Amino acid sequence: MEKLQVYTPEVETRNSSGVRIISNIAVTVSTKDKFLAGTDAHVFLKVGSLGSFPLMTIGEDDFEKGETRTYWLDTSFTLAGLRSEKIELGHDNTGKLPGWFVSEVAIRIKFAGSNMLALYKQWGEIGWLSLDTGPYFTTIAELQAGSE
Repeated sequence: MEKLQVYTPEVETRNSSGVRIISNIAVTVSTKDKFLAGTDAHVFLKVGSLGSFPLMTIGEDDFEKGETRTYWLDTSFTLAGLRSEKIELGHDNTGKLPGWFVSEVAIRIKFAGSNMLALYKQWGEIGWLSLDTGPYFTTIAELQAGSE
């Protein structure tokens, strides 16, 4: 399956040392306020070999039309490690009407020993992640290429 490639440069972390340890990642995802934009599929953020993280709130219906939520991921890798990995946002295409219109995504990181969040990368409208709805006909958006 083809992946939609949506790349953007680093924001507040571009001058930070790569040896710094990231203790948490905050992923903020917005679903477009549009008919049938939400999904009941299982959504994930995959950070290359560092892991695949499910984005969900237990007992709640995530990724509904017009909704914005932030998901906290516990990590222990370096900024250089994050920079070198491919980052993908996607879903497993399960559930009734699994297509999903992603409006915005932001990844913020918290370095170990710090109380501040730094904006790593931010993406504007990504569009439909759906096997049934064009123009991309995919369930995965590649947000960062990583170093191959």
